[in-house]
Amino acid sequence: MINRLVKQKQRFLLFVPRIKDLTLVSNALEKANINCTYLTVYSADPQRLEKVTAMRSQSVDFLITTTILERGVTFPGIDVMVLKADDEVFSTSALVQIAGRVGRNSARPTGQVILYCETKSKTIKSCDRQIKEMNRKAREIK
Repeated sequence: MINRLVKQKQRFLLFVPRIKDLTLVSNALEKANINCTYLTVYSADPQRLEKVTAMRSQSVDFLITTTILERGVTFPGIDVMVLKADDEVFSTSALVQIAGRVGRNSARPTGQVILYCETKSKTIKSCDRQIKEMNRKAREIK
């Protein structure tokens, strides 16, 4: 999926549950020889503002991040992927906030939210229900 998005020049955020996962995913990308530019970012990262700026200025294809970017940040036209979405770190509200990073631009009001998980947990099911309900209500307003 990452390779396909990079080839399509579709920018995205890749969320992981823990800081240690940043290195694991980064190493896996290097081994896969995917031709892309990305940065990793987490809450205590001393360069986090510069990295967010690099994403905004489209200097990188994507960011691998912890939940630090689940809210309060807008990158127009992005997609979102969540690895280990069934991990206890990701509450229903966190997953809904993460999904809310997508579609925040009138030029591209839609996008993909992909949750990778071993089991479709109650948290993921609840997130799915909430988003579907919010989308249903939004369509009624139009």
